[in-house]
Amino acid sequence: MPRSRSKQKEEKRFLKRRSVEEGLKLADAAHEATWRLYCEVLGFWRRCKVRRCRRHRHCLGEPARCLMQGLPSLPEAQRLAAAKEVIAGGPRRLKPATHLEWVVRREPLPALTSWRRMAASSPVRTGRDDSHA
Repeated sequence: MPRSRSKQKEEKRFLKRRSVEEGLKLADAAHEATWRLYCEVLGFWRRCKVRRCRRHRHCLGEPARCLMQGLPSLPEAQRLAAAKEVIAGGPRRLKPATHLEWVVRREPLPALTSWRRMAASSPVRTGRDDSHA
């Protein structure tokens, strides 16, 4: 039996575009997941101050802090081997959750570690001029 036309259909959002804020959240999540993979591959969870990381044997705390503390002591050969391992998905062979995470995993390590500094220093522009309110 046909549905009544007076009923409102569920409104679905089929827009493929996202706002700047949504894009930044997605990029932050992709970078954080990649940082966690680097921490797992390089074994930084072993000397982490967060007990959960040591108990579960992978990064569950703040991956950026652990990564920044451990990277200076690593030789270049070990960094390159870790980059290949991260592209493969780490020790658990995790697939990237999004295409953006797939791209971030392939970024060079200096660009990956400077993401937070770059994101914090540049103001977010939404394209709207709020002065004409």
